[in-house]
Amino acid sequence: MSTDTQAIKDRLDIAQIIGEYVALKKAGANWKACCPFHHEKTPSFMVQPEKQFWHCFGCGKGGDVFTFIQEIEGLDFIEALKLLARRAGVEVSLDHSEVDQSLRNRLLEINTAAANFFHRFLMELPVAAKAREYLENRGLKNQTIADWQIGFVTDQWDLLTQNLVKKGFAIDDLVSAGLTIRRDGADSKSGRGYYDRFRGRVMFPISDTHGNVIGFTGRVLVETENSGGKYVNTPETILYEKSRVLYGIHKAKTEIKSQDLAILVEGQMDVIACHQAGTSNVVAASGTALTLEQIKLLKRYSGNIAMAFDADAAGEKAGKRGIDVALEQGMNVKVIVIPPGAGKDADECLKKNPTVWFSAVKNAVGVMDWYFRITLGGLNRSDYKSKQVASDILLQEISRIPNGVERDEWLKKLSDELAIDINVLREELKKTKIKKSIPEHKTTTQSGVAMKKSPYELLIEDFWSLLLKYPGNYNDLHDKLRPEFFVGTGLSGLYEAVETLYTNKRKLEIDELRLVALNGELSVDLLLLRPVKEFEPTLNVEIKKELEEILHRIKDKWREGRGRELQKQIAEAEKNNNHDLVVSLLSELQNLQ
Repeated sequence: MSTDTQAIKDRLDIAQIIGEYVALKKAGANWKACCPFHHEKTPSFMVQPEKQFWHCFGCGKGGDVFTFIQEIEGLDFIEALKLLARRAGVEVSLDHSEVDQSLRNRLLEINTAAANFFHRFLMELPVAAKAREYLENRGLKNQTIADWQIGFVTDQWDLLTQNLVKKGFAIDDLVSAGLTIRRDGADSKSGRGYYDRFRGRVMFPISDTHGNVIGFTGRVLVETENSGGKYVNTPETILYEKSRVLYGIHKAKTEIKSQDLAILVEGQMDVIACHQAGTSNVVAASGTALTLEQIKLLKRYSGNIAMAFDADAAGEKAGKRGIDVALEQGMNVKVIVIPPGAGKDADECLKKNPTVWFSAVKNAVGVMDWYFRITLGGLNRSDYKSKQVASDILLQEISRIPNGVERDEWLKKLSDELAIDINVLREELKKTKIKKSIPEHKTTTQSGVAMKKSPYELLIEDFWSLLLKYPGNYNDLHDKLRPEFFVGTGLSGLYEAVETLYTNKRKLEIDELRLVALNGELSVDLLLLRPVKEFEPTLNVEIKKELEEILHRIKDKWREGRGRELQKQIAEAEKNNNHDLVVSLLSELQNLQ
């Protein structure tokens, strides 16, 4: 073992490894940085490449490359050894007992085996022809499919589970990895009562920063009544925490560091399409608003981020939440604006015209410019009420600017845009700051920033609170729910979890739902504690009626919000003389109405 560790040290540059986590600066023969293990403003963290040693004079921690990886990644020694051995290209001799002692190691091996199974299934079996055709139609080359190890599995009950069990993996570990689901009364000896989580889906492995497969996203190939949601993800495991993962980071980190810029897109296909097109500093938060943990991960490689959102209200709302978190962490943030009609996301834009995407990235706009654009686009400047709403929104954002000179420049811009006396705006800005200090009905984001809840969000919480108290009604409401009702409300993760559990069991079980980590959303127990109308359990007709009434109000409010957004987009499209887009948006508006 000692010879193995020394061989790894000899082949690795400790400064290069640590430099992937902290911004090192040269200090003579050594390197220095602010310590990643405690808060400090003056660098006291030193790396000595010659001795392959690091030490922080602030907190006293120190050691070699193994202790650093153990400390920052939260690994035990065997896990750190295997990780660094792969980096160094050294084969280590470990007793089976040493490898098997860690559940984490076992799950990593299971995920690797599963990824290989899915990929070979896609590339080699005739039954996967439609999946290969789907990926080809999405514009993916065979080399890209291989590089990202995309796979497929047919809609069979326990195909993967049986395959991995035959390879010697324990069925309980398959459950812990999130690949296999255990029914009540399942028998681990016979294997009865266990089935695959992913069936009939194109499979996208999700990797950590080192390229280890830690989870999967499965996209249904053919949607049916019983296929569940379009996308199914690995549940929270000891390897996979959605709020801490950035899709594609293992392939993007070097280029992010080289260009000193991280590009954030929304979906996995967006990431893959960008890399295939040659933009390799691209990652995705996989459909969620950017979290504090994800921002901290990006900051290892760059302090600059350019965000591309889906061109709809939900994309803008999720983007704003991510911007707030990034700004709070001191990131320099810009927004990539895809021109109207050029595609709703990076993937679509690249298919239509790659030059447009590259230009959008190059000309990414500052955050305040973006706020002005989306708020004032299509605004009726002759309507004083519309001007008041717009000024309220932008004053809220201007009030966040810490620098007084910059803040005043944006006030002047707002004054010019809305033809409002700047002194009036300055007075309104004071009121905005006062309002911020008044306690409101608030929730807390993962970044710890308090945000006011809208009436719509409170209505959504009322719905889930009542439904979770009387879960037997979900069967009747299931077909009336739409995922877009919950996007941006802070409870979209709950909806996805409920749908997954319901798809698997055809009923909603609260105890199982409690086990699902919801990434900072209100927990099941907190929702159950919310004060809502109480019913006798026997009065199921009244309960159902109340739930349907709340859902009806949700649908109406969602329709109103979507209608306003479409009208705004139509006005912008008319302004740009984009007649095709106007026709498309008008059609959607008419269908909505």
